Amino acid sequence: MSSFVPDRLIIRDLELQCVIGAEDWEHLMPQRVVVDIELRADFSAAADSDCLADAVDYREVCARAVEVAEDGEYRLLEAFADRVARAVMGVNECIAEVTVGMFKPLALAGFGEAEVRVEVTRGR
Repeated sequence: MSSFVPDRLIIRDLELQCVIGAEDWEHLMPQRVVVDIELRADFSAAADSDCLADAVDYREVCARAVEVAEDGEYRLLEAFADRVARAVMGVNECIAEVTVGMFKPLALAGFGEAEVRVEVTRGR
């Protein structure tokens, strides 16, 4: 992975609708997936200029995640998280690393409040 970059942009609890699941019945309709995205980048140019053109546009980050959700069908959260991370890396060249965490709220239905989360990290 890349060397340490101290600046972070964090998007929490982004709700996406995605066709996902290991069981055939899960591909009959989209399911809710909750996503966290953490970007590591050098934000000094944006801090100096106070200009959006020098910053990572977090609306674009969210839009890329929505596109990945709507354009594909996945069996595994691991595959979906990887695709989101790779798409988000393309938003701005200053992004050195992306971590995407996600879970399906109903994945462990029948196991009380249990939650399973997948997290992937991709970098340049």
